Amino acid sequence: MMVNGGMKLLNFKKMPLHKLRKYVLENREDEEAWKEFASRPRPNAITVPAQTPLEEQERILKEANQKEN
Repeated sequence: MMVNGGMKLLNFKKMPLHKLRKYVLENREDEEAWKEFASRPRPNAITVPAQTPLEEQERILKEANQKEN
C-alpha cells in the first residue's frame, strides 16, 4: 500500500487473493481491483471446455467432488 497525499493507492498485483477478494466485495465499484481479481488463477477451479458434451461435464464434476470428500 502506498500513500499519496493522504490517499491510499493499493497494489492489487501484490495483494494476496483472499485479501483482494475481500476488497472487491467491499468496493464493488473499483474496476481496476475487479480486473485483477478476475485475472487471477484459481488453484481449486475446474475448467471444462465449452464444447464438452453435458454428460462428460457431469462426469468430470462428479469425479472432482469425490476427490474433495
